[in-house]
Amino acid sequence: MELSNNFNLIDNYYDFFISWNFSTPQAFFFLIIFVGYIIGSIKLISISEYKINRLFIFTFSGLILLAFALVGPFDSFSEDLFTMHMAQHITLAMFAAPLILLGRPMPIYLWALPRFLRIGAGTFLTRDSKIILIIKKLTNPKFSILAFILTLYFWHIPFAYNLSLENGWVHLLMHFTMFFTSIIFWWPIIGPPPTNSILSYPKRITYLLCAVTPTALLAAVITLSNNVIYEFYIDSPPHFGWTTLEDQKIAGLLMWIPGNLVYLFTLVSLFFKWFESEEKKMYKN
Repeated sequence: MELSNNFNLIDNYYDFFISWNFSTPQAFFFLIIFVGYIIGSIKLISISEYKINRLFIFTFSGLILLAFALVGPFDSFSEDLFTMHMAQHITLAMFAAPLILLGRPMPIYLWALPRFLRIGAGTFLTRDSKIILIIKKLTNPKFSILAFILTLYFWHIPFAYNLSLENGWVHLLMHFTMFFTSIIFWWPIIGPPPTNSILSYPKRITYLLCAVTPTALLAAVITLSNNVIYEFYIDSPPHFGWTTLEDQKIAGLLMWIPGNLVYLFTLVSLFFKWFESEEKKMYKN
């Protein structure tokens, strides 16, 4: 009996890692982003002294994680396991989004465009253009943190969450809004081109701290609940030997621990950058 259970677990893990689906609308969205980045990189390398560096590695790593979340195992198992859906959202919001921004990918995406579109896009990205003004509005810290937290809470309302699993287009909307608000949430911290962050390092630390409590509170509610919150999963096929309630608690812990570790790591990095910038000021004076 124990041997049979072990074989079932091995089958579960095997099925998990080979589950990739490139036929969904979100797969099409991902392929555009990924192929565009590769084309832009190849063009830059071929016409200049541009070399693969850590910026390229940041964005490329973020895109690989995006693939794993949108077309890989997390997505394939998200309708059966809340844990996988949570892992999908954490990957999108806490890992893929900041990594892509850290790579400052805007110039590469511009080079991916045909020449006439690239020239036109360049004019739209001048300092006082409407596009830049819109980006500044969306990435204003007062708006971006509110949009991020409200989006997170809205999609974890049981009605909205269950509806996203029952309707493919609502599911796509969920992923798009969560990824988009994650991008604008991390923007004031990272400050990639074409606009820089308006926050000083102390303000970036405060901004990030303001996001910790609401996300931790939501994670605590999911983890500590003794009732199944999302009824969609009650009749889902079992995987890895988990009950529906165990699956929910593991999902809550995923939001709670890895999510807060990302915040902690970012806070430490910001603190050291702040210290370094203050040290440089002292030497200049």
